[in-house]
Amino acid sequence: MLGRNLIRYWGKKPHELAQQYINRYSKPGEVVADIFGGSGVFVKTAVELGRRAIYIDLNPFAELIAHSLIEGCDLQKYEQAIRLILSRKTIPVKINGKKAHVKARELFYVKCPCGRKIEANFVAFTRIYSSSSSNPPKLKGVKYKITQVVWKKGKISHNELCKLNKNITSRSLSSAIKWLVRHNIIKEREVPLYAKLVKACKCGRTEIIFQNDDIWVIKEPIKPLFWYPRNELKYKNGKPFLKKRDVLSVDEFFIGRSLAILSAIWHDINSIKVEKNVRRCLTLTFMAALARCSKMCRTSGGTWSINSYWIPRNFIVKNPYIVFENAAKRLISFLKSNRQFNCGSLSDVIINDADVAFKVADATKTLLPKNSLDYVIIDPPHTDEAQFFELSLFYTSWLGKKLRFKDELIINPKQGKTIEVYMRMLKEAAKRIHYALKPSKYFTIILHEEDQSILKNCVETICSVGFKLIKNDQHHDYSIYTFWKEIS
Repeated sequence: MLGRNLIRYWGKKPHELAQQYINRYSKPGEVVADIFGGSGVFVKTAVELGRRAIYIDLNPFAELIAHSLIEGCDLQKYEQAIRLILSRKTIPVKINGKKAHVKARELFYVKCPCGRKIEANFVAFTRIYSSSSSNPPKLKGVKYKITQVVWKKGKISHNELCKLNKNITSRSLSSAIKWLVRHNIIKEREVPLYAKLVKACKCGRTEIIFQNDDIWVIKEPIKPLFWYPRNELKYKNGKPFLKKRDVLSVDEFFIGRSLAILSAIWHDINSIKVEKNVRRCLTLTFMAALARCSKMCRTSGGTWSINSYWIPRNFIVKNPYIVFENAAKRLISFLKSNRQFNCGSLSDVIINDADVAFKVADATKTLLPKNSLDYVIIDPPHTDEAQFFELSLFYTSWLGKKLRFKDELIINPKQGKTIEVYMRMLKEAAKRIHYALKPSKYFTIILHEEDQSILKNCVETICSVGFKLIKNDQHHDYSIYTFWKEIS
C-alpha cells in the first residue's frame, strides 16, 4: 500500500488492482508507464513486479508523493535531519505587533486549572453565535428558525443550536449559518472547548475543559515572522475555486501559533544541508502534517474528509510539532518495510539503466520515444468530483510551485472546461500513448463515470487515434477499458 496512511491524495487505487492489470498485460523487464501518475500506485506496483516504470504527472504535489515513496532516501540521514528540526529552541513571532522570540514548544502550552502550564496535544474549538441586530430581518425556512433562536438566546453554541434543531440536517444547518454570517445577520466566534494534554499534568489531569477564552500561556494574536503562503483560493480569471466553501486563502486554515510553528519547520527543512532525496522526504513529511494541523480536523475524528475546502463547525487544532514527529515515524516505518528503487531519466529507463523515472509534465503535450513502451495504464481525473489542482494548492503553495490549471484534464464550469474540452484533451493524450506504445501492446484506462454516454464517448475518442478495444471490466465503481495497438 503506497503510503495510504501517511498522506492524503484523492482517488488512490488499490495495490491489488494495479497488480492484476500489470501482471496481465506486461512481463518482467518490460517498460510500464502511467502518464497521469497521481500518487504513484501503478508505477510502484510495476517496479515491485520487476518491470521498469515511467511516471508522468502535471501536478508537482502528486510527483512529490510518488517520487519520495518510491525512491526513498538514506534513513540515517533522514532521522538525523528530523532530530535537528525538532530540536529548535525558539521561534521568532509577532505578538500584539511586537517582535519576540518564544520557546518553540511553549506555543502550544495551555493553562491548567491547578496553575501550571502544560503542553497540549490538541485543542478542540466550537462556534458561538450571537445576533448582529435587535431586529432580525424577515426570513424563511431554516434561516428563519436559526435567527429566531439566536435572537431569543442572545448567544448560543453550535452544539446547543444543533440540539434545538434535530429535524434539520447538519449540512443544511451549516449552510444556513454560513449564509447568515456572510450577510452579517448573525455573528460567529471560535471558542475553545477542551484540550488533550501530551502527558498528564502533575495535578493528574490529562484533559482540560475550558471555561473561557483565556487558555494559552502565550496569548494571541500571534503572527509568524518566517515566510508562509497566502495564496487565494481562486483562478487567474478571478473566480473562486469550484470547491471553495469557508475561507479565502490557504493561511486561513490555521491559527496563528500553528502557522508560526509550521513556518519554522518549513524554514528549517529548506535551510538544512542534506541530499536531494532526503530533503524530498522531509518535504513529504511536512506535507503529511499540514492538513492534520489545520482547522479541517473534525472533533469526531478524521481530517479533510470531503473533496472541498471546508472547516467543520466543531474542529480540533493539533500541535504541529507532535504531528510532524508522528508523520516522520510513519514515513520511517514505510521506508523500512518497502524496497527502494534506482531513479534515472526517461531514457535511462528505456535503455535499462534505471528502474524508474519521474517527470512533472503535461500528458497531452509530452512525447515519449516512438515504440518505447510495453504497457500503459492510466487513471485520469473525471467529471468535477475531485478537482485535483484546486485541492493541491493547499500543498503546492508551500512548495512555491505554480499549478498550470489551463492544462489540467478536468471538467470545471468555472474554468470553461466542458465535456468537449475534456474529450479533446483526452484525445491528445491518447495520441501520445499510441505513438509511444509498441505495436501489439496494451493500454488500460480506468474511468469513474456512471453516465454511459460519456463512457462511450471516451472509448470512441481513444479508438479514433488507432486503438482497438479488447476488454471492458467493472471493478466496484470503476469502468476499466483495455485497448490494443494493432501491428501497422
